[in-house]
Amino acid sequence: MLRQQLVGLSLIPPSIFGFISNWTIVIIVIHYRNLHRSFAILTATIAFFYALGSTFDLFFVSPMIILNINFLKEYSGICGVFSILSYDSTTQFHVVVSINRLTAVFAPLSYNTFFNPRTTKFLIGFIIFLSAIVVSTYLLAVDCRFSFIDDRWTFLITGSDKCEFFGWSMFLGKNLFLSVVNLILHIITFARVLSLKKLPRRSTTSRTYSLQESYFLKQTFGQTIFMSIEIIAYIFPARNIEQDYITFLCSIFLWSTVHAAEGVITLIYNSEIRRKLRKRKKSYRISATKVELPH
Repeated sequence: MLRQQLVGLSLIPPSIFGFISNWTIVIIVIHYRNLHRSFAILTATIAFFYALGSTFDLFFVSPMIILNINFLKEYSGICGVFSILSYDSTTQFHVVVSINRLTAVFAPLSYNTFFNPRTTKFLIGFIIFLSAIVVSTYLLAVDCRFSFIDDRWTFLITGSDKCEFFGWSMFLGKNLFLSVVNLILHIITFARVLSLKKLPRRSTTSRTYSLQESYFLKQTFGQTIFMSIEIIAYIFPARNIEQDYITFLCSIFLWSTVHAAEGVITLIYNSEIRRKLRKRKKSYRISATKVELPH
């Protein structure tokens, strides 16, 4: 029992980091209207799903393991539905972000035609709708579950042999392919940005643009690496591991850490969000100083 409690407690730090970093990104993008652009909207959408995942880990999964709450374990399949939906949709969002950066670098004049706020929101809605259909088919038509297995301390696919097959074809195999495509798109975009940096006689505006793009690409490339790790973690045959705590570390703990890492990377490398965050902190300091001044 003590070991189980320690395992549950170990989930709290990455959950808190993911909770704070990702919800911060979502709130900043919503609050500042000048951030309502395609790349920021896509970034906030990914952060929103990761923030919900961290919230589930912090207030659902961690207490369930620490306190051994059977009621939560019984209904863990509900949490599993969201986990699969989030996993499937965010993988596709990452590919859209890669295409977004590729377009910004190779065809900047056509960027606003393909990636204006309206088309971006439509694309987000379409991806979520498509993922919802896939998840519904998997869970309802095939009659599978993705729920917490008590003796393994992790979420696993349960059901018939069809569940394993459809899990690979509809989720794992597809998203592994998308991860490879995502990585290739990033390499191509990185090469283009590096070539632009080497061009002589560039204007100040051009240098600033390529610098901003390099920061954006560092953000998205870091997210792609962590997303690939998460996909491998989903594919990793956790049920074949004998030690339950290793199963936990290679699944739930790793997923939560990846969500936190992506949020932190965005706060570090997204210059627009970081600038707004600093501005918000500065305004709070000014407000606090005004309150403390004597009348």
